[in-house]
Parts: sequence; C-alpha cells; structure tokens
Amino acid sequence: MLPSMFIAAQDPRLTFASPFVSGGTESCRLERFPKAAAEVLAGQIGPLANLRSSAGCAIHLGTDSPWLEIHLARLRHHQLVPQGIALEVDHPQGPLVTESPDLREREGDVVVRLATGLAPGELRRCAVHLPTISTVALAGIRVAAGATVASVPLPAPRWLAIGDSLTQGFSVQSPLATWVARLERRLGLPAWNLGVGGIRIEPGAFTWALDHQRWDLVTIALGSNHGWRQSEADAAPDLAARLAEHALAGGHGRVVWILPPWKPMEDGKGPSEFCGIPLDRDTGARVGRVRQALAERLATYAPRLELVGDLLPHDHRYYPDGLHPFALGFAKYADALAKYLGG
Repeated sequence: MLPSMFIAAQDPRLTFASPFVSGGTESCRLERFPKAAAEVLAGQIGPLANLRSSAGCAIHLGTDSPWLEIHLARLRHHQLVPQGIALEVDHPQGPLVTESPDLREREGDVVVRLATGLAPGELRRCAVHLPTISTVALAGIRVAAGATVASVPLPAPRWLAIGDSLTQGFSVQSPLATWVARLERRLGLPAWNLGVGGIRIEPGAFTWALDHQRWDLVTIALGSNHGWRQSEADAAPDLAARLAEHALAGGHGRVVWILPPWKPMEDGKGPSEFCGIPLDRDTGARVGRVRQALAERLATYAPRLELVGDLLPHDHRYYPDGLHPFALGFAKYADALAKYLGG
C-alpha cells in the first residue's frame, strides 16, 4: 500500500485566498494586512492581535482524496470563544461542508482530519477555511495514498468587507458561520474580510485596500468601538467622514456603511461587562449617540454612500456576551443585508 502524501505549504498545488502570504520553509501564514497597518494600531493590544487573525482566509486545491489532514502550526488563541476550521468541497449537487471540532483547547502544532466525500478519480475543488479569531500558520496538507492533487484557479475578489469584530466573526466556531462568509456564495462575490476585533474607525488601516483595485462592493461596518469612552465617541464622525471620502473617491461599484447595531445594554439588558468594559446604560447611551452622529454626518454623502442599520435582532438572548451574536444572529444579519443589497 502506498504511503499517504504530504503537500507542504510552499507547494504550488496549494493556492491561497488571502491578500498576503508570509513565512519560511516550514510553514506560511495567510495574512490580511500589510505591516504598515500594525504601525497605525501601535499600542492597541486587542486590534493588533486580531489584525493577524485568519478571518476569511482559505487554502484551495483540487483533489480526489476522501479526506484531507490539515497540519496547522503556531496555532494561538486570543479569545475564549470556540474556534474551528471548515472544509468546503464543490460537489455537483452543491457544496459539502465538514467542520472541525472546537480547537480552543489545543495550541501550537495541531493536525485535523476532515472528510471530503470524494471517490478516486472524482477531482473537485476543496477549500480549507482557517479560524476567524485565532492566529495560525499552515505547515501543509496530507492526502490519502494514490490521491491526485492539482492547483485550482481562484476567483478574483470583488467585495471588500471592512469592519470590527462583527465582520471578523467573533463568537462563532465555524469560519463559514460569519455573515461575510454566508453572503460570499449567496451573492457570488468573493470577499476580502478585513474585520478587526476592537478596532475603531481607523482610516489608515484600510485605505491601502480601498486603493488596491476597483471593488464591485465595499461595506464598512465600523463605529461600535467608539462608544466605550466619550472622547472616542466625539471623534467618530470626523474619522468616518475621512474614510467615507476615501472610499467614494475610488470609483467602486457600491459603497455601503453599516451603522453600529443595537446592543442589549441600550435597554439595560445583558451582562454587566465585557473584558472589563462596563456594559451599562451609560455605555449603551453613548453607542446610541455614536450611531446617530454617524447617520447624520454620513447622510451628507448620499446617494453615493448608502447607509444601512438594524441588521441584528433587538433581542438580548442572541448576544451571549452582550455584544456579539450567536451564529443564528449572524444568519439573520446576512439575511437582512442580502435583502437590502438585492441578493
């Protein structure tokens, strides 16, 4: 019996859905931001960690192997929420998705085997989606004995999704449960997910992506993190105007700003704090004022800039930590935005 075959991360038969790739001979990282973005966020511990997360990044290959063994390296978790990877296989009857168990209890070098549902000679595109919050490198992928492995072309990205933890996908275990991932296939718009947990409206962290190409769709979902302090709340409208003007100058197809969603604390519901940040009525009131201030300031750019709000349910039971919804909440978010976009 032939031994199984290991495909190293540098093998040209693996292609990466990621703005950047870094690494050496042993492994590589799928990166979403250039190094200059880290300089913009210097000193911001949470956003810096999330800047290097793998949200929206995937490894693509063509194979007929009945299973794939994904060899991860330097897996590191930055939050307590469950984290996993997902395998998406293109079958004639529709994509087959196999999701890993929660990897939150494992770090460092981790191996995960996932079934493809393929038979020998049945060559199909496979996409391995990496965790949304954790940071990780890819060492390689092992396939079954005698399996064929081939490179597959990637569709060009057409949608730039800028945002904070809600765009990144905080609180869901499967990377395919984020609202961005849910809408990519539904709308037929391959995306760059540039969601960064904890980030405020930081034009310098995103202008490079807006200048990279003409995008069919740009969504900007920022502003919630300006509600924690009054000084940051006061700065939000001017920062939003700067980012909006830069986005509108790029000749993109549609530019949509998604306003900060309702939070349970605005109605005095939900947990009392999140990571030391009080989730009380005072904070809720600031979030509401930021939402209103952004709506008023950004309305001056209509109709070129489209404003959307109220995409999440006003039901505190959807938000286990008071800020981020369960996967069901992200499904409703995706449904509401798809309806607005006409998809």
